[in-house]
Amino acid sequence: MSEAPTGAPVPEPEDDSRLRYNIKFAALVLVLLPVLIGLGFWQLWRSAEKAEVLALLEARQGADPVGIAAARFEDPAAIDRLQVELRGQYVEGRDFLLDNRMLGGRVGYELITPFRDDSGIVVLVNRGWLPAGRTREELPSIEPVTQRLSLRGEIYVPQDRRQLQLYAASGWPKLVQTVDPPRMGSIAGIEVYPWLVRLQPGQPGVTEADWPAVNIQPERHVAYAVQWFLMAVALLAVFLFGGTNVLAWSRRKRKHGESR
Repeated sequence: MSEAPTGAPVPEPEDDSRLRYNIKFAALVLVLLPVLIGLGFWQLWRSAEKAEVLALLEARQGADPVGIAAARFEDPAAIDRLQVELRGQYVEGRDFLLDNRMLGGRVGYELITPFRDDSGIVVLVNRGWLPAGRTREELPSIEPVTQRLSLRGEIYVPQDRRQLQLYAASGWPKLVQTVDPPRMGSIAGIEVYPWLVRLQPGQPGVTEADWPAVNIQPERHVAYAVQWFLMAVALLAVFLFGGTNVLAWSRRKRKHGESR
């Protein structure tokens, strides 16, 4: 090792004849890179799945409605978004308010009421959105609808199967945090159809309603996939140019080749 005039040792130049890399950085890349790529492909798979769901729902929404008695429920996936027609009356005084629902940036509730069909089946129907009051104690007023009605809607199989929670306040309407028709029916003292029916807007007793077919569109999943792939590329680029001597090594190789 040579010394500078002041006596301090002079570091020897690094040998760029061999490709070198940071072992710890390489280990981190080996762990993260497959994860990022896997997440990207998972988002692409979700996009294809959502596209299939949208095509199926579009076909079901274009079909003629059936009576609720004809909507069998052994296979929930087979009847999700099935168009149904109800004839009968709302069950008064047994309304539920599904908490923390957003519509157009506004906070509120979704109104769920039992509906007794002429077939004898009682169905919990989602009548749409209601605005929240200024405080948690100020619940929205619900206009009674007492006449016989003919309603159209679609069966909705909720994906959220958490345990139903109720606020301690007595009386009706009752606030719920998630949809569980059998347990809600038990609370109301009524045996109900096991799935929810979301009513179409513009019908008697229906408030504001906006039912998206899926919570995330296929295009959004593709965008998420692109983000994961770009993160994988960025990680690889940072490792190659910051954790290895690939630039100096490639320059030396090229210079050595030209001098031959």
